[in-house]
Amino acid sequence: MRRFDRFVVLTHEDCGYWGALNNIEVIPNAALHIAEKRSDVSAQRVIAVGRLDYQKGFDRLIQAWELVRQTNKYGGWRLDIFGQGEWQDMLQRMIDRAGLQETAHINRPTTSIGDEYARSSMLVMSSHYEGFPMVMIEAMACGLPVVSFDYKCGPKDIINHGVNGLLVTDGDIEGLAAAMTRLMSDVAYRRKLSANARKVTDTYSEEAVMARWLNLFTSLTEK
Repeated sequence: MRRFDRFVVLTHEDCGYWGALNNIEVIPNAALHIAEKRSDVSAQRVIAVGRLDYQKGFDRLIQAWELVRQTNKYGGWRLDIFGQGEWQDMLQRMIDRAGLQETAHINRPTTSIGDEYARSSMLVMSSHYEGFPMVMIEAMACGLPVVSFDYKCGPKDIINHGVNGLLVTDGDIEGLAAAMTRLMSDVAYRRKLSANARKVTDTYSEEAVMARWLNLFTSLTEK
């Protein structure tokens, strides 16, 4: 890698894996669909989006949702998962066995996901890993605070814990449930995190990311 003028990675976490190289540049992906609609985070609805497979870890989310429901404090809340994939039947069986049919639903993908974000109050990400979590950026641009495992890679770059979302140790199902209930129980706290979540557009809009690429190319061509 030392033979390159610059080597571009998506996150600072990625950068750390390459050691003490001095030619690494961190430039994230841009969110291509910055939301026109915004959530006021008043809806009693949790949303999750992604392919129904091992990577996205929705089995872990359903386990956490079962713990949330066992508290008997959040009867009006529901969980909506949007996606399709080879795990759909297995995830539905988990929901059925846990008796969550009234509050947890698997929905087909939609071309109007921005509308669904606007009708929700938080996004939960239970992935085992990601390259760069675009769903997280797009939901935050809609004003959704994010509850996420601190999987590799991306969440630690995007989420400032307690400021625009909540990070949970990867695999801590009880911690994921606790983070959800922390937001579910306090609309003022949701609104605070929501206002900060919308600021992701300062960093991840097409304009902001393109400016970073242009600056990089300019610095290289001026040598």
